[in-house]
Amino acid sequence: MTTDLNSKVSLLIRDSYEYLRRQEDVKYDLLRRISGVVKKCRSSVKASYAQDFPASKRMLDGVQHDIIRLVKTASQEGVGETWPPIVQTYQEFLEAVLIYWFTSRREYRLRIKPPPASILYAVSDFIGELKRVMLEQLRRGRLEEAEETYRIMVQLYDNVSTIALGDSVLPGFKRKIDVNRASVESAYSILNEELRRKAFLSSMEKYFERLH
Repeated sequence: MTTDLNSKVSLLIRDSYEYLRRQEDVKYDLLRRISGVVKKCRSSVKASYAQDFPASKRMLDGVQHDIIRLVKTASQEGVGETWPPIVQTYQEFLEAVLIYWFTSRREYRLRIKPPPASILYAVSDFIGELKRVMLEQLRRGRLEEAEETYRIMVQLYDNVSTIALGDSVLPGFKRKIDVNRASVESAYSILNEELRRKAFLSSMEKYFERLH
């Protein structure tokens, strides 16, 4: 009996080890491919900010193709779309798409269906990205554009801040919302200070004009 038990347990151990080793190899290869996809996403973002929209769109098209192949491989090997690195890949892609939409004012057609979690993470990260955009607009003296960017920030924050899901479904999302809140509040203070400064300078100009 003991010999039979040992034999069966040994077989279970061997099968488990072989399966997990295969999973390790598969995931290592997927991570390597994911790294390349994420780099393309970030290159697309740079192209969008540089106003090179044809290049940005080409990169996004390529990323969509890469993700389709990556997810197909993952599915065939028993790795689901909820695997965090895959969710992160979708998230990076969606954030690049949002930045393309925002900077080009052109829509972009998705040919893939991202996991719900990646959409929420991407929108949350995009809010922080918009704050950086707003600061750059203020630095360049484009106050009206900065106000519009801030309004979009607030609208997006109002949407995502109402989502009440725990870490078991959206790990770390509550913390992201806290970061978003701080970003929106900080952006409000900076924008208001600039508006007050502009109003003060305008009133001073009018005052000196009256003196002359």
